[in-house]
Amino acid sequence: MELVLIKIDSVEWNVMWDWVGSHPINQGIEIPSVALNEGEAWQYTGSFKQGDKIISSFRHKNHPATNKIETLSFANPNCSPASIEKTYRL
Repeated sequence: MELVLIKIDSVEWNVMWDWVGSHPINQGIEIPSVALNEGEAWQYTGSFKQGDKIISSFRHKNHPATNKIETLSFANPNCSPASIEKTYRL
């Protein structure tokens, strides 16, 4: 397994944030990829490579639809190497 640093504003960065915004938990929320609620918003918590997939994790400390902590994981088998800043072997 490897820790992966995704380049900000890369193709992968935009794909994963678009996925967060279109996730069903954010349906009907103004600016769904942010989901602002009492000063809290979606946070990117990191990515790792497992096999051929890049798995990226997100957390919201107080999601407006549930008023509780929510987590999401996005697995992308098609991540372009150009989107990866650096990898660290774990």
